Amino acid sequence: MDILFIGGDKRMEYAANALLGDFSVRQYSGAAFPESKFSAAVLPLPFSKKDGEVFAPLSDKPIPFEIIPDLVGTGGIVFSGGENERLAKLCAENSLKLVNYFASEALTLKNAALTAEAACALLIESSEGSLLDSKVLISGYGRIGELLAARLKAFGCSVTVAARREAVRVKARLDGSYSTDFSEIMPRLSEFDFIANTVPCGLFGERELSEYTGVFLELASVPEYHGKVGGKYIYASGLPGKYSPKKAGEFIAEEIRSFCESLNLN
Repeated sequence: MDILFIGGDKRMEYAANALLGDFSVRQYSGAAFPESKFSAAVLPLPFSKKDGEVFAPLSDKPIPFEIIPDLVGTGGIVFSGGENERLAKLCAENSLKLVNYFASEALTLKNAALTAEAACALLIESSEGSLLDSKVLISGYGRIGELLAARLKAFGCSVTVAARREAVRVKARLDGSYSTDFSEIMPRLSEFDFIANTVPCGLFGERELSEYTGVFLELASVPEYHGKVGGKYIYASGLPGKYSPKKAGEFIAEEIRSFCESLNLN
């Protein structure tokens, strides 16, 4: 099977290279069209950051969704790191099968692990202190929060998890962290050297944040607290692509290969 990688950052270059031994692979970054259409295309992760355009930071010009049917033959597959209504409609109207490879729980967990690893690096770089013997507050205990807590404890941190649901707080305690709810922790923010936020909604009070003088690491998808933190604020989005593009790309290639093998595509 011939596969065309469209747009993306360094992760997609590594993903394409990882598939070279199994498939005929080319990359498209907005230059001249290939001579013929491909059996499949791979869109990046994230697939888009601007409505109607493929995420393509390495391209000299925008790559609109509308060129995808010109690159992939009828009945072909479009692998995408996410999806929206516009992309789904385009594929349906042109008889293309849309596969959201980021819907894979395995890939989501692998990316969460890379995010947690990079978050530790950012915290180490962020101050003249040390993770050893430091106190860290993690808000939220989803995939990233759980993996980050485990890594920080290995560095010798005292980790407290703030979560809204009691069951989540119990899980954090069973995993070896302290836990609390947000209302209880608000007056105590000054106790923590670092705060890592993984919750993409406003749960911290503005007054408490303005008085906090430590390091606040934003790992959620929205910079909710930008300009509100008294100490150092770090907005850390897309960490796998920035800190470990090779491994992140290889993980994407594994998902593409696995799907192709399940359908006996070669």
